[in-house]
Amino acid sequence: MSKFPVENVRNFGIIAHVDHGKSTLADRLLEMTGTIAKTDHNKQVLDKLQVERERGITVKAQTASLFYNYGGKLYLLNLIDTPGHVDFNYEVSRSLSACQGVLLVIDANEGIQAQTVANFFLAFEAQLSIIPIINKIDLKNADPERVEKQIEKMFDIPSDECIKISAKLGTNIERVLQAVIERIAPPKVSRENPLKALVFDSTFDQYRGVIANVALFDGVVSKGDKIVSAHKQKTYEVNEVGILSPDEQQTQKLYAGQVGYLIAGMKDVTEAQIGDTLYLHKQPVEPLPGFKSARPMVFAGMYPIDQSEYNNLKSAIEKLTLNDSSVTVHRDSSLALGAGWRLGFLGLLHMEVFNQRLEQEYNASVILTTPTVPYKAVLSSAKLVKEYREKEITIINPAQFPDKSKVTEYLEPVVLGTIITPDEYTGKIMTLCLARRAVQKNMVFIDQNRVMLEYLFPLNEIVVDFYDSLKSLSSGYASFDYEDAGYQTADLVKMDILLNGNPVEELVTIVHKEKAHPIGKRICERLKDTIPRQLFDIAIQAAIGSKIIARETVKAYKKNVLAKCYGGDITRKMKLLKRQAEGKKRMRKVGNIEVPKDAFIRVLKRQPDK
Repeated sequence: MSKFPVENVRNFGIIAHVDHGKSTLADRLLEMTGTIAKTDHNKQVLDKLQVERERGITVKAQTASLFYNYGGKLYLLNLIDTPGHVDFNYEVSRSLSACQGVLLVIDANEGIQAQTVANFFLAFEAQLSIIPIINKIDLKNADPERVEKQIEKMFDIPSDECIKISAKLGTNIERVLQAVIERIAPPKVSRENPLKALVFDSTFDQYRGVIANVALFDGVVSKGDKIVSAHKQKTYEVNEVGILSPDEQQTQKLYAGQVGYLIAGMKDVTEAQIGDTLYLHKQPVEPLPGFKSARPMVFAGMYPIDQSEYNNLKSAIEKLTLNDSSVTVHRDSSLALGAGWRLGFLGLLHMEVFNQRLEQEYNASVILTTPTVPYKAVLSSAKLVKEYREKEITIINPAQFPDKSKVTEYLEPVVLGTIITPDEYTGKIMTLCLARRAVQKNMVFIDQNRVMLEYLFPLNEIVVDFYDSLKSLSSGYASFDYEDAGYQTADLVKMDILLNGNPVEELVTIVHKEKAHPIGKRICERLKDTIPRQLFDIAIQAAIGSKIIARETVKAYKKNVLAKCYGGDITRKMKLLKRQAEGKKRMRKVGNIEVPKDAFIRVLKRQPDK
C-alpha cells in the first residue's frame, strides 16, 4: 500500500435514485479495473445480503478498492456503492464522509427523480466534487438531451460535464474512470501526523468479532499497533488490516487517505461506535466530528412468537443492530404478547428489511405490531414537569399517551416531502396529499412535462401506505422523498378498543381527531372477523375517553330451545326464551374474553383494506 502516495488516491461514492443502475455501474468499474473477472454472472456483486438479492435493492453501503493505470501512473480508487431508497439515507450520508467526490447516476429514461435531488444536496452540503452520469442510454426510450437540460436547470451543472454511459453494456465506462481521476481531488491528509481514523461502518463476524470499515485521515496503521477508541477510551491491539476488493485482502499497513478495514478484537456490539475516531495509544488526537445520530421515524413493537425464544432473539437483534446502527432499541413488555422490544426505524422499508434479515440470517420469527411515530406532549403543571423531569415528553408507546388534562398541547412529527411526477397526474396527487392533511409549499416545472411538488406532511399520514397509493395513482411514474421538518401542534386523541367494556392495551392507537371514526370502525370490523364466537354476545367498541365512536358485535352461539315445542301455548315458548336470556346474561357477567394471539397478529398487521 506504500506504493500509492496521497496524490494517487481517489475516494468516491456512487449515489442515485432507486433502480438507476448504481450497482450495475459498480460491477462494470470492478471488471474494467480487473478487480473481478469478466463473466455473465456479475450482477450486483456488491449486494452481498440475501435480502438485497431477492428485492433487487441495495440496503448496505459496500466498499471496494480498485487499481487503475492512467497516464503511466497506478492509481488506487476507493469506491463506495450506496443505497438509493429514502429509508437508507443515513447509510449514504455516512459513506460520503469517507469520500472526496461522487458519481451522480441518473436514468436517461426516467430523468431526475426525488431521491436524485435529495442525494445531490447531501453531496453538495458535504462539499464534494459531483460528476453527473447519464445511464441506460441503450434503452429505446432514452432521451439523454432532455436529462442534460434537467441537470442544468436543477443543479446548475453545465451539460458538457455529463458523461453518457450504458452500465449494462459497458459503454463509455473508461471515461468515468478518467473523470474520477481528473475531476476528483486527492484527499487532504498527512501521513507524518499521528493516526486519526474514522469508523464509518461496521459488520459483525461471529469468529473474528467486529470488523470496522475505516477511512484514514492522518497517519499510518499497521498490524500489531495499539489503538484507542475516542468514544469508549478502550485500548485494542490491531490483529488485521486490509482493503476490500470487494473481498477482504490483508495488507501490512494502511496509509492516510486510504479506505479499508481493521479487526482489533472488539467483541461487544457497542464497542464499534459508528462515527468514532481511532488513534494510536499515547498519541491522542482531536476526535473527528462524527455523524448526527439517525432519528428514528417509525416505531414498532417486536415480540418473540414464543417467550422461550426471548434470549435467542435478543442476541440476534444485538448482532443485527451492529450491522445497522440506525435502529434504536428499547425494552418493552405487553400483557398479551409478553416481553419484547420497541424498535425505532428510519422508515417502513427499513423495518421490513430488518425483519427479513432477522428471519434469513438468524432464523428468528417475530410478531411485529403496527408501526407508530414518536409524538410529543407539553406538560401543563410544574408538579408534572418535576415528576417527568422535563417539560416536553416524547411518547413512543401509544399506551403511555398522557391525558388531555395534564397537557397544554400535543405535537406530531412533520416531514417535508418532495414529489416528482409527470404533469398529467398532478391533480390526482394533489387530492391525495390534501386527504393526508398536507400543506403545499412549492411547485416547480422541471421541464415541459415534469413537475416537482413540495408538501409539508404529518409523518403518521404517510408512514404506512402513502407511497403505495402514490405509485398506483401515477402508474408508477411519480417518485417520493422526504426529510425531517421537526414537530407541529396537532389535535391528537388516544383511542381505546374495549371488549365488553374492558380496554385492550395492545390495541391502543393515537389518531388525529378528524380521522378517529373511520380508523376505529376499521379496527372494530377487523376484530369482529378474528375473535372466535362465544355463548354470549361480545361488544367490540372504539372509545375516546368515555365516548363510544364505533361498535361491532360478535353474535353468540344459540341453542334452539323451542325445538321440543310443537304447537302449544305461546306463553310456554316465552318462558323458555326468557330463561335462556337470563342464562346468557349471567354467563356474560362471569365470562372472560381472551383475545387469541393469532387474532392480535391479524389485527396488528398492516392490511391493504385502506
